[in-house]
Order: sequence, then structure tokens, then C-alpha cells
Amino acid sequence: MIQLEGRPQLRAGCRLAPSGDVLLIPEGALRLHGPAARIVQSCDGTKTVPEIVAALFEEFPGADQAKVSKETSAFLNKLFERAAIEFV
Repeated sequence: MIQLEGRPQLRAGCRLAPSGDVLLIPEGALRLHGPAARIVQSCDGTKTVPEIVAALFEEFPGADQAKVSKETSAFLNKLFERAAIEFV
């Protein structure tokens, strides 16, 4: 489960492909749609989950903040379950 106070970062062996729309993980690859690439780029170990959500809301000011928060948390949880990110 994600840790809101933690700072997500990509695990060793995981990285964005040069195209920026695919996350390479040891078991394969995940195609990133919509703001998913921006979320993954934010997983650098310096930002908390609320800070990532706030940055997305700034970039997409017309979006519903509760929906952005819920979907970002769900996506990060999926990445955590796939062992693509860890919290520092």
C-alpha cells in the first residue's frame, strides 16, 4: 500500500523508455497513458504523493481534484504492487 508521507521512487531495474510512454520493469513493460508518464517522472524520491497530486492539479487545472488524487494514488499503488516503485 502506498505511503502518503513517503516519497516514491523507481526501484532498481525500472526506468522510463526513451519515448517516455513506457515504463520498463524487470518482468516486462507497462504502457503509460494520459498523465501516467508525468506521475512516473515524478517518482524521483524527492516528492510526496500529495506533492505529486498538487503538481498534476497545477498542470490540469480544470480536473476534479478529488478524482486526480484518487486516480494518482490508485496508479501509484498499482506500481507499488508490481514492485516498480518503493518509498523512501
